[in-house]
Amino acid sequence: MKHLFIILLLITQNSCSSQKELKNNSKKTDSMKTFDINTYKDWEIDTYYSQSENDKFLKKGNDRIRIINYNGTIQVEKNDITTPYKYYYLYDSNTKLLKSFGVRYLLLGIGKWRYYDETGKLIKEIDTDLPYKFSISNLIEKFKIEYSLDLEDSKTVFRFNRYLEKEYLNIPIYEIGIDRGTISNIIEFYLVDGNNGKTLYSIKIAEGEIKSPLNEYIKQIKKEEGENNTYYKTYKGKNYTKKEWEIFEEEWHKNYEENKNKGFWDDIFKRPGKE
Repeated sequence: MKHLFIILLLITQNSCSSQKELKNNSKKTDSMKTFDINTYKDWEIDTYYSQSENDKFLKKGNDRIRIINYNGTIQVEKNDITTPYKYYYLYDSNTKLLKSFGVRYLLLGIGKWRYYDETGKLIKEIDTDLPYKFSISNLIEKFKIEYSLDLEDSKTVFRFNRYLEKEYLNIPIYEIGIDRGTISNIIEFYLVDGNNGKTLYSIKIAEGEIKSPLNEYIKQIKKEEGENNTYYKTYKGKNYTKKEWEIFEEEWHKNYEENKNKGFWDDIFKRPGKE
C-alpha cells in the first residue's frame, strides 16, 4: 500500500509539474522569438567571466545571460543560478529570428528541442525524453521522497547522465552520482530504470577509483545468474539449481494447507545435498 501511495503521488506531482514546466517554457520561447539586444540594456556585465566583442556575459539578480556571435548566428544561453536548468536560443544574425530552442538540465538536453526555418516557422522537433517513460520530474520527486535528496541542487549532484543500455539490459537508465560532502570524498551512485523508476542498483565509489556503476551492476547480475544456474541441492533424487529450487519451493508453499500433514516442513527444509 505504501508503494502504491508513492507511485500515485509521483504521477500526480509529475502531471502538475510537467504542465507548469511546459507553460513556463512556452512563455520563455514566445517572448524570445526574435533577438533584441535592447532587452538587456539594464543588465550589468558579469565580471566573473572574460568578455570579448563576440562573447558577452551579463547578469541581473539571479539571472545570467551569455551572448555569442559566430558564423552568422547569435546564440543566447540563459539561466537562473539557483536552478540546474539552462535555456538555449539560436538566432539568425541578419533576420534576428529564432532558429532553434532547447533546454538543458545539468548540461543534459531535456524535453523537446525545436527548430525553425528562415521565416520563423517550426519545421522540426526532437523529443530527447522520448525513450524515458519515467521523466526527470518523476526522478526529482522520487529522490526527494525516497532519499531526501534534491536533484535540483547542483552542489549535491556530482554526476547526472542517462542512456539506453543496449548490450545487456536493453533499457533506458538514469545514472546519478551524489556528493554528500563527506571528508572521505565518497560518491554515491544510483542506477534507475528509465521505464518505471525502480532503483536498480546503488554503489559507493571513492573519488579517483576507476569503477563504472553500470559495469558493477552487470557484474552483480551475472554473478547472481551464475549462482542461480549452478547445483544447489538434491531432493528425492533430483538435482536443483538455486533458481529451480526457489520455484519448486514457491509451488510447495502455495499448496501448504492441503499438504501440511504430509511432512512438508520436514522434507523441504533439509540441508542442501541431503534427502
